[in-house]
Amino acid sequence: MSNKKGISFVVLSMAAFTFEDMFLKLLLTDLPVGQLLCMFGLGTASVFSAVMWITGARFDEAGAWGKLPLLRAFCEAGAALTFYLALSTIDLTLVAAVYQAVPLVILIGAALILREQVGWRRWLAVFLALLGVILIIGPGSLDFDPNAFWAVLSVLFVAGRDLATRRIEGSLSSTLISFQGFAVLIPAGLVWHFAAGEVMLPISLTHLALTLGGVLFGAIGYYFIVRGMRKGELSVVAPFRYSRILFAILIGAIVFGESVDMLALVGIGLIVFAGLYSLMSIAE
Repeated sequence: MSNKKGISFVVLSMAAFTFEDMFLKLLLTDLPVGQLLCMFGLGTASVFSAVMWITGARFDEAGAWGKLPLLRAFCEAGAALTFYLALSTIDLTLVAAVYQAVPLVILIGAALILREQVGWRRWLAVFLALLGVILIIGPGSLDFDPNAFWAVLSVLFVAGRDLATRRIEGSLSSTLISFQGFAVLIPAGLVWHFAAGEVMLPISLTHLALTLGGVLFGAIGYYFIVRGMRKGELSVVAPFRYSRILFAILIGAIVFGESVDMLALVGIGLIVFAGLYSLMSIAE
């Protein structure tokens, strides 16, 4: 285990994912969710497939298609679909803010599923983080958008994905795991496309350029998050996902002209404080 390397990988992945989110949101103004899922799944799975071919990695590694890798792939499909639905309907900054609860949800899973020791301080941190999420999405307020619950559901899927990643055999290639995570977006996109009655739209050169940018940054971010989750202790490296909100606020303001209201800022602050407090309690 190397917590320093794990932390570095997680922070790099958060920066890359924020740029991917920017490209996705720009594309979702024109293209339907199912179609875009298929495009990104095909594009990024192709990237990792090429990497596997170059490095000589095999698609039929021992245990590659067992229960845990398949469970992880299912969670990945659910996380991506609900994330795209959230990103297509609410602000990028709001989606990223809700996503700050991921480490604390992982902490709950680590305690209940992985049997990691979680003291009362970290349970207090979980409570504060959940309170922060409530302030961010604002249920009951005049500005409340029920589409924010897509982001909440995506958080649950992401936590399940990362917990499954932690249990997968260390000998299994991170590149293969990444390939599986993106390849599953293709059937997920097709299912949603037909279930939602979407209409396939023509693809322009601008769409292709934005897709290429998103695929490249998504592949980089995805690979780094897999490495980060496997290099360091889950309860140590997970809180460094909070760096994502800083990138999101900056890009949201510059590219989309978004702003964050006071309640949302308080909610973000509560979640970040909870994560840092949880991290400090680990060190004690």
